[in-house]
Amino acid sequence: MENEKSSLYDKLPLELLAGFYYEINKNIEKGILSAAMYHEIRLMEQTALRRGISLEYLHDKGAFIIEAEKLLIETTLQHQIVE
Repeated sequence: MENEKSSLYDKLPLELLAGFYYEINKNIEKGILSAAMYHEIRLMEQTALRRGISLEYLHDKGAFIIEAEKLLIETTLQHQIVE
């Protein structure tokens, strides 16, 4: 890559980058976000590649993090209802 400028995504921890990557891709597929968000996806992909992270790993890590977060929220809400 030719001396690309860094982006905000370069400063994010892997978990946050992966979560954003997964959610934005999912929402583009659902039609919730416009295809203009592909620019953001490309910035995230460039960051991952600079870090030596494959896009498949980034997607899978994002999916795992988002699903774990959803499960934690559901469990917390169920626990609050029981109290």
